[in-house]
Amino acid sequence: MIPLIDFQDRSLKGPVMKADKFDLAFAMKVREVVEEYNIKYTPEKMLADESIGDAVFQAGVDVLEAVGLYHLSTQRVIKFTKEEILELARVRYDDPGKATFGKDADEMTIAYRTGDSPQAPILYAGMGGVITEEEFVPLMTAFAREKRIKGMGISGGIEKVGEVEPKVGTLSEIYCGIWEQEMLQKVVEEVGRPNMNLGLLCTVSSIGATMHCLHRGFRGPHNTQIGVHVIPEQKIDWDRLLLACFCADRGIVPWQSAMSLIGGLCRDGADAAVGMTANVLGHMSYARGPMCSLFPTHLDGTWSTRESIWAVSAAMRASDRNIRLAIGSGVCGSYQWTGTFVGVLQQAVQALVYTASGFSYSWLAGASPLEAVVTGELMDEAASRGPEWAAKLAETIMDSIDELIGKEIPRDNLATFKEIYDLKSIEPKPDYQLTLDRAREKLIRLGAPLK
Repeated sequence: MIPLIDFQDRSLKGPVMKADKFDLAFAMKVREVVEEYNIKYTPEKMLADESIGDAVFQAGVDVLEAVGLYHLSTQRVIKFTKEEILELARVRYDDPGKATFGKDADEMTIAYRTGDSPQAPILYAGMGGVITEEEFVPLMTAFAREKRIKGMGISGGIEKVGEVEPKVGTLSEIYCGIWEQEMLQKVVEEVGRPNMNLGLLCTVSSIGATMHCLHRGFRGPHNTQIGVHVIPEQKIDWDRLLLACFCADRGIVPWQSAMSLIGGLCRDGADAAVGMTANVLGHMSYARGPMCSLFPTHLDGTWSTRESIWAVSAAMRASDRNIRLAIGSGVCGSYQWTGTFVGVLQQAVQALVYTASGFSYSWLAGASPLEAVVTGELMDEAASRGPEWAAKLAETIMDSIDELIGKEIPRDNLATFKEIYDLKSIEPKPDYQLTLDRAREKLIRLGAPLK
């Protein structure tokens, strides 16, 4: 393994390069290896097969070897040998990813699984994004009190506290971050889950604010992950390295998240699968976490398409067969379909395909805990019935979505919690409940064995 201190030397002495030149080198290398390994997106089959997974892994290794990681602060390239990259994968392969969070009744374990494992993925579902002050406590309460949710992979993202907006690297970031942690502590204590895992430390991202929030005592290794993720595509800075060092010293499982943009430097799903795999390997070089999320989007900000789902499946199969990380993803409808009939169906497709691809946890599972429960039921069924059943049902549901897209009315933006839930009763509003009932009935008609 590469000692973390070696990244100091490589960050300061690697080849000098402008960011746009690095982007071009990355894009061209991805295109080259996609052609070399004959990696092709198959719109008629969202579940990638084993041979695709192996090809994507080899291509990802080649990309990281050729282009490395780009250090934004020094404008230098951190280089790796192929032997170093393969050793990263081998070390994790011999010790499959596993992480335990929470305490007592709320202890949960996220572990590597294969696509045909009868052990279902963990419902590690919360809600992030921009949350208003009036929504925060009701929203977190709704998720925390749902016992089928084992932990909240993400639990925050406050818009502002009073008139104070969190600005990275300033006192306001600390002020809003501490308020957020105080509210979370109140929520989990009131619902009787004081030791629940709360996942990614949100709102705060700078080193100083992160340390302030942990210094308060509520957040610690049992209920916290800290973001150290690669910035798309293949970029890091000193903060990523310093936070990775902090996580290692404190025994905190780092939050690793590989993202690629379809239609950007990655032309299509095949490119994105390779790009995400190179990102995963890049994370492992310095963060060394046992788990990593995959989440591609299209250039227009959409996701949950056949192409993005296939890309995730291919990258998951690459890890499943060659790395053995505990791989996760967000299971959520595209932004214009959040909280809608179509959005719930999109989540169902992802839950089925990703479970069949070997994913271990879902850190998002829709716009509400009710949607998360549907995701959990489908993950359970997919694990129990096997990949072939899951893939077939997913294709049936996606065919139905294709027909509905032109008939249903999309949203202009992401659904907010107060649009779908009453903030006083913390119960779904009647129209939203009808939407969920309609989606559940549709899924049952299409063959989903929901309760």
